[in-house]
Amino acid sequence: MAWWAWLLIQSVVWCCAGVLAVLWWLWVTKPHVDIPGPPTLPIIGNALDFLEHPVTLHKIRDFHRQYGDLMRFYAGPKLVIMVAHPDDVQHILVTSKLVERDPMSTSAMRTFIGDGLLTLNGSRWKTHRKLINPTFHSELLGNFLEAFHEGGLYFSERLASDSAGGAAPADVHTAAFFGAMRSFCSAAVGADPDRLIPDIPEHEVSTSLRHVLAVVQTMMLRPWWRSLSLLRLTSEGRAILKYYGHLRKGVEEAIALRSAATEEGPAKTRRRLLETLVKPGGQTTLPVSEVRDEETLRLFPVVPMLSRVVGEEIWLSKGQVPVPKGAILFVTPFLTHRLPQFFPDPLKFDPSRFLEGRSGEEHPCSYLPFGLGSRNCVGSQYARLEVKVFLATVLRRFRFLPHSRWEDLENATLTITIHTVKPIEVYCVPLQESGL
Repeated sequence: MAWWAWLLIQSVVWCCAGVLAVLWWLWVTKPHVDIPGPPTLPIIGNALDFLEHPVTLHKIRDFHRQYGDLMRFYAGPKLVIMVAHPDDVQHILVTSKLVERDPMSTSAMRTFIGDGLLTLNGSRWKTHRKLINPTFHSELLGNFLEAFHEGGLYFSERLASDSAGGAAPADVHTAAFFGAMRSFCSAAVGADPDRLIPDIPEHEVSTSLRHVLAVVQTMMLRPWWRSLSLLRLTSEGRAILKYYGHLRKGVEEAIALRSAATEEGPAKTRRRLLETLVKPGGQTTLPVSEVRDEETLRLFPVVPMLSRVVGEEIWLSKGQVPVPKGAILFVTPFLTHRLPQFFPDPLKFDPSRFLEGRSGEEHPCSYLPFGLGSRNCVGSQYARLEVKVFLATVLRRFRFLPHSRWEDLENATLTITIHTVKPIEVYCVPLQESGL
C-alpha cells in the first residue's frame, strides 16, 4: 500500500474517532431531569422513536398516555421536554420571560418561509413584531369584512363545484385555503387576488403544500436533509420548489405594486401590512427579503407545538421539577385541549363549552389556539373574524355530511401546522335542494 493511501486511512480513522469521542462526551455530560420518558440509547438518544415517516399526532398522544403531562426526550444529547398541563403552559408562555424559539425547528422552517415572526429571535423578532402588530389591530378588522365575504363566497363556489350538487365529496382544505389566500391578498395586501395567486391548478398547490409540510418535518428530525440541493434530486422536491417559486413570485409582485405608488395617500391611523412594510417608491421598513417572508408567513395557520429555549433554569409542575438552562420546551396545545379535567368528554364536539358564563373547571391557559404571551399569533383577531364570516357564508348554503372518517382527522402530521395525511372530504348538500 502506498504511503499516501495509508496516511489517508489513518486520517479518516482518527477523524472518526475524534467525532465519536466528542459525541460520547456530549452524551455523558447531557443534562438530567426527573421527568418520565421513553428509554434512550447512547449518543442518539430517542432518535429511533421517531423513525417512522411522517410522525403523526398519534405518536405524541401515545407517549402522553404513557408518561403524562410532562414528557422528556433526547435529540442526541439535547434535552427536549413536552408540556401539556395549563399550569406549566402559563408559566412558560406568560409568567416566565422565555421568548426564544429553538433552532431545531426554526432552521427547518426558514428553508421555506424565510425570516419572519415564526423563525426570528432576539432584536430582529422584536422589530418585526413591533411593525406588524398594528396591522392586525381590531380597528382595522371592520375594513376587512368585504374581503372576508368575498373569500367566503369563493370558498362556497369551490365547494359547490367540487361536490356536484352533493353527489361527490369535496376537499375542504383546498377550498378553504384558496378562499383564505384571496381574503389575505385583498385585506392585508390591498391587491387583486387574481394577480398575486399562483396561476397553477389548485389541486397541485394543495398537494405541494402537503408535501412541503412533510419535508419540513423530515428536516426537523433529520438535519442532513436541510439542503435544497438534496431536495432538487427528487421529483417531489422539484415540484415543491416549483410551487414555492410561484408563491414568491406573487409576493414580489405585491411588493412591486406597492413600490410603484408615487404618493402615500390620505393619512391613516392604522395601515395594512403591506402599507406598513413598503412605502411608495419602494422604500422598505425592513430588508426586502424579510418583507417578502412576512407576506408569505401569514398564509399558514396555527402551529401545533410552541417551542421555547430555556435561557435560565425554571421550575415546572408547581415548582417541583427543575428544568436546566439550554433545554428545549415544546408546549403542545393539541394535548392541552384534550385534558378531561378541563374539557369533560374531550372528544365530543360541543361548542356550548365556550358560552359566556358557563361554569366548570376551565383554566385561563387550557385553551390556546393562537398561543399565549408575547409571542402569541399576531393575527388571532383577524383569523377569528375570518372564520366566522366563512362559516356564516357556507352554512347558509350547505348542509354538510361526513365522507372522511374520524380516524382520518386524527391521523395528522406533526409539522409547522396540524395537517392531515389524507385530504379531509365532506358532502356539501345544497340547502335549497334539500328543502331545509
